[in-house]
Amino acid sequence: MDKELLRKLSFLVSKKLDRETVFISGKKIGHGYHSDGFKLSTSDDTHYFLKYLRSHDLGFEYPERKMMSLMVSNGMGQRVKNETGSVGVIIMDGEHELILPELTDNLELFHLQEFAGSGISYSEILIKNIKKNSVDEEDIRQLSSIADMLINIHSTKHTTKDLSRLTAIYNDGLRGVLTHPELSIMALSEFPDDYPILNLEEQKEIISLLFDNLKRWIDRPDRLCALHGDFWGTNIFFRENGSVWVIDFSRIPWGDPGIDVGWFISQYLWYYHLTGNIYFKELTETWFKIYEEKSGDKEIRKAVTIMIGWSGIVQIYPKWFPNIDPEVGKKFINHIKEILRAKEFKW
Repeated sequence: MDKELLRKLSFLVSKKLDRETVFISGKKIGHGYHSDGFKLSTSDDTHYFLKYLRSHDLGFEYPERKMMSLMVSNGMGQRVKNETGSVGVIIMDGEHELILPELTDNLELFHLQEFAGSGISYSEILIKNIKKNSVDEEDIRQLSSIADMLINIHSTKHTTKDLSRLTAIYNDGLRGVLTHPELSIMALSEFPDDYPILNLEEQKEIISLLFDNLKRWIDRPDRLCALHGDFWGTNIFFRENGSVWVIDFSRIPWGDPGIDVGWFISQYLWYYHLTGNIYFKELTETWFKIYEEKSGDKEIRKAVTIMIGWSGIVQIYPKWFPNIDPEVGKKFINHIKEILRAKEFKW
């Protein structure tokens, strides 16, 4: 192991344990699902186990998730007061080195973001327009501004040039639609087996359809970009001058642009089934036209299907929408299943 790394580890551990600890050697002793293991030896002949988290295309493709994995491991050892105690999680970025503070079960977490403080959300606009008859110039201006902002988000590309890693990051974004703890499997696991809108067999079916769509897009790093991850009307705001801003980036940091676009148009699809108003169908097609022209993405109508599948699940989620009209909900989710079977957005 590199001597400079051993020196940095010695400094950090000495500070954390409040006693001098000098690592003189590090020997790799194995590797596991997502990390390599090293035995570190000190000058006074004591030993430590070091997990060095590496990516092997197994879902640990970006630093936030790597940190989460090791914090979970550290907390597990701390809770059970294991004989070989856990010292802590170490992070290094080339300029700084530190051991992260311990987490406890009563920890409260916050993420502070700037808020522009003025304007109206796009969800509020859609509610105001719910009886509108057709798309007008104001709608087109709004959609054009939203498309510009979203395409700007998607213009951020990953810094690595390693094709295998780019592929792994892209695939992880697809898997996240099914496996992220806030998304598909989480919600479906809480549906009653006899839920009239989507019973147990239909719940299994929609997961199967989602997986079929996921497999169709696997290994497409050419489409990889930064995402918003929760791109719908509640998180999109218009200032009085017509400019757009967003809040609440979350869930899936990297993936296919269809994930954001699918999230966005699913609100139109729901309102179309809820009201029967052709305005929302026209709004959807206008959005596709504007987005395709501005982005040049000719595959977007196909790429949206995975996220539309999730949006269909959440819109009929009984915990969040207990008073949904079963007839509307059934018609809506059947349309979602038709889209997933076709592997392309269709009416």
